[in-house]
Amino acid sequence: MDDKTIIHFGLTMSLRTRGYKLTRENYAIISNKSTHGKNMIYIQALKRNDEKLIKAYSEIYADKEGLIYRDDWCKKHLIEVVQNFDLNMNFFERLDHVKFEDEVAQFLKKARFFEITDLSEYSCPGYYVMILDKYCQLYVGTTGDIKNRIRQHWAGGKLKFDRLICGQITKSKLSIDSFRALDTTRILVYPTDDIYCKEDEFINCFSNEFVCNRIGGVNMEFGVLSASANMKTRDLE
Repeated sequence: MDDKTIIHFGLTMSLRTRGYKLTRENYAIISNKSTHGKNMIYIQALKRNDEKLIKAYSEIYADKEGLIYRDDWCKKHLIEVVQNFDLNMNFFERLDHVKFEDEVAQFLKKARFFEITDLSEYSCPGYYVMILDKYCQLYVGTTGDIKNRIRQHWAGGKLKFDRLICGQITKSKLSIDSFRALDTTRILVYPTDDIYCKEDEFINCFSNEFVCNRIGGVNMEFGVLSASANMKTRDLE
């Protein structure tokens, strides 16, 4: 192992350009590419010559399909992203570490989860809880492969620029995908084939102030509609 790799929960990880831990400096990288696909509302507005909508969207997009953001929009969005980041960090600093630890301990007593130190042994379906002790935050997830799913979360702050804010600036949680590998200090798992049905039940075992899930458990049958209906926010101010 060279000086650019680490072992974290039994997995060898290479140093990424965006670091092993989240910081204000490595949080956001501007991208002018939309991750939402073509904006059909904008496209239809252009066809109908809807001047009001055209004016609104032309202040956001540099093209006629809503695929490329204007440079001035990107600069404005970066300011909002950093503002939201600072609000979240100030929120974390106000949290009670003793209460957080007590909720984790109580959860372990009544749920079928257990703490692990080696993810390489858990390429299996089930539920997992990623604990970020420094921030008094945790994330509850479910997957067909626990090891690979957590590794995906750790993929160097992969959340795209236009998805860093989810909802209002003063209410949007930092996504678990914005944190880095070493921000995760404990992992709890519950291996089972019965996945995608108890996520909300486990999320609701914790106070919202400690849960960084942006949405609740999603009903796979309803997809995006279910995700939108289960969006989770918090008052950061």
